[in-house]
Amino acid sequence: MNPFEFIIIFFAFVYSLALTHLLFAWTRMIRHRHQIKFSCPHLLWMFVAFFLLADDWISTWNYRSLGNLSLVAICSEFLFVVLNYFFCALVSPDFEGGETYDMRQFHDSEGRTYILVFVVAVAIALVENFLAGVRLGISKQGAENTLVFFQLPLALLPLFVKRALVQVAAPAAILATAIAYAVLFYPVLAN
Repeated sequence: MNPFEFIIIFFAFVYSLALTHLLFAWTRMIRHRHQIKFSCPHLLWMFVAFFLLADDWISTWNYRSLGNLSLVAICSEFLFVVLNYFFCALVSPDFEGGETYDMRQFHDSEGRTYILVFVVAVAIALVENFLAGVRLGISKQGAENTLVFFQLPLALLPLFVKRALVQVAAPAAILATAIAYAVLFYPVLAN
């Protein structure tokens, strides 16, 4: 077992838990669809969480060719994996905990928190991708910052502008960059 395989198995548990939060929330929303008050911004942020999780998981493939993984590289990626978990958990309503079925109210009260976690995750991704490109020689991750960079101002915008158009357009644009990220940088995984 090489260092990549050893570490990715550990990360897989956290990725799985994060995905479970999203899937569980979506199934509860479908089950309680007659009681749910829909929120387009909240739904878009849930899709952003899903694609961020998927994009990060796929981007760890870049580390497979490294013979050695430093503790700094492992810890920085683990921090990002944990932030992915927090983002997925915070954007997912817990209906069993007495939370409302009003997703507009949920987004109004909790949106700032999960958007801030996303902002921190994007800022760390920018630094991590840059360092992976410079220090580890993974040039692909340095190039990935071209799309990740645009996510930061897009994520900051809904924190300061409460207009409905901004609340929808910002996560929609981030979602588009997240989908483009996978299509442009990881259309095929190969050795």
